[in-house]
Amino acid sequence: MKRLFSSKLWIAFVILAIFISGQLLGAFAIKHYFTQSKIEELQPPLTLIGEEVADGEKISRTDDFLIMAYDVHGKEIDVYNDEPASKSSSDAKVNKELTSYLPKIISGKTAVEIQEVPGYSAQAIMIGQPLVHDNKVTGGIYLLKEARAYQAALNGFYLVFFVSLAIGTVIILVFLAMFIKEKNHLEQMRKDYVANISHELKTPLASIKALTETLSDHVVTDQEKIDQYYSIILRESVRLEKLISDLLELSRLQYKKTAFTKSMVNTKEVITKVTEPFAILADDMDLQFHITERAKSLPATYSNEDRITQVLTILLDNAFKFTPEHGKVTIDAKTAARKVEIMIMDNGPGISKEVLPHIFGRFNKEDLSHTSTGSGLGLSIALEIMEQLGEKISVKSQANAGTTFAITLKRA
Repeated sequence: MKRLFSSKLWIAFVILAIFISGQLLGAFAIKHYFTQSKIEELQPPLTLIGEEVADGEKISRTDDFLIMAYDVHGKEIDVYNDEPASKSSSDAKVNKELTSYLPKIISGKTAVEIQEVPGYSAQAIMIGQPLVHDNKVTGGIYLLKEARAYQAALNGFYLVFFVSLAIGTVIILVFLAMFIKEKNHLEQMRKDYVANISHELKTPLASIKALTETLSDHVVTDQEKIDQYYSIILRESVRLEKLISDLLELSRLQYKKTAFTKSMVNTKEVITKVTEPFAILADDMDLQFHITERAKSLPATYSNEDRITQVLTILLDNAFKFTPEHGKVTIDAKTAARKVEIMIMDNGPGISKEVLPHIFGRFNKEDLSHTSTGSGLGLSIALEIMEQLGEKISVKSQANAGTTFAITLKRA
């Protein structure tokens, strides 16, 4: 039972149960409305015939329906003026079926059923009511009519029901299988994510602990070496702080706790502000950093300036991180009637086809598996920001041919 619920198979069973219940209710509805329509159709002539039979009159036989009457003791009353030559076993079956309702009829109630009447029809509507003479119940009278229309409607309904049930079951099972597969995939990604985060946290902590113990034990006495150790401790502390900060930022974004206020953004100023520190960094890293005229002359956009600055910083930091010495990083742009597209291109090693579809993955192992500095959560953060701004972020890359990240912004 526990395995059933943990696998979510119970969802399929609940849906199927609801579906089957709905179909059965449909069958009952067909029977109810058919019965009501036949009562309205047949009750008046039965009442008239009943009055005639109660007064001892005979009626003519008709092919439309069969009339049967019985006294209070269950003895059949002749109602037709042209009785058949002999009684058959079928008549005995009909009598047995109808007299079973006689106590109810004699008590003054009306009986209405759609059922098989042995000896008459596989499916018939039966209406029974008391025979009353001089305000006294003297027996019961029945009208039987073959329910061919009802049977045809019911057969058609059951055909649709079983076809729908088969198709619905297949669709439900397919979607359930997809759900379970996706759930297992997300669970595996979550485990990979936690494993990599744990590794990223342990690495700086291990370095800080080892160096601190060394300094605490006064094993190293050379001042230059001591200063080097302090420098490493500081760098690893900053790395640890950055990782924790990015984890908290990503968590807030994923749970939609951050509200972004949009306003008119001077996009040219944003490009200038973002690229200034990277221009200095490019000289230190011996990289070519080029900003096209189209990127320098972008029109105003409608967005959140701080968040766009954050996304561009993440993408530039990523480009600089993976561009080799003497490589090139370029910022370019396209302007359309309603949108602006900003591209950040590098000629680094590129991204493999296997990794590319998952590069923005929230629980993507490759996010954290690189050996460069950083938390590895930047692209996940960038994706969350762009989605909440109602914009798009995309990537194109080929192994050993560079990478291009692009974001869209709405024109003001």
